[in-house]
Amino acid sequence: MLRLFFAVEIPPAIRADLARVQARLRAAAGEHGIRWEAADKFHITLKFLGETPETQVHALHEAATQAASRIAPFSLSLAGIGAFPGLHRPHVLWAGTGEGFPVLQGLAEYLDQLLTAHGFSPERRRFHAHITLARARCPSGQAALARVLKQHTETVDKIGTFQVSCFVLMRSELRPSGSVYTVQEHFTLSPRATGYL
Repeated sequence: MLRLFFAVEIPPAIRADLARVQARLRAAAGEHGIRWEAADKFHITLKFLGETPETQVHALHEAATQAASRIAPFSLSLAGIGAFPGLHRPHVLWAGTGEGFPVLQGLAEYLDQLLTAHGFSPERRRFHAHITLARARCPSGQAALARVLKQHTETVDKIGTFQVSCFVLMRSELRPSGSVYTVQEHFTLSPRATGYL
């Protein structure tokens, strides 16, 4: 079994911009009760698959190839911060998206439809593009993140813009030191596509 998900990778220059925002928030919130995400793991999940038999990887390839062929490369901006499940008792602190989100959402939803046709479980929640910056590990961590969100939500505006030209199938391996991500395959968006989904 492979623990898999589809994602859009963040280019190094934009990861650096995100890391600077994260460092400012980290300095304000501290370390206690919070696990801060490593910058080299920043990504936007399109579809989380979880434990997947290796025999189904070919179906993933087919669905992803079809989805990539229907959409042209597009610009995506990262902007603002927020939290799941909400600002007052945050469990996950994230950076959000701005310009280009409708195209990204269309890609995620079309990919989900194609995967559902191959027997994978459909998404039950509406797509919410985000990059995880930190996770609260206990109530004190939640309180610290809530305080930072109250202080900084209005100060984090546009973080950066990049061109989305592909997405990837990623493997996640859970280890004592945390999860390790490995790209399994790239799926290049089609410059010949007539538009966006």
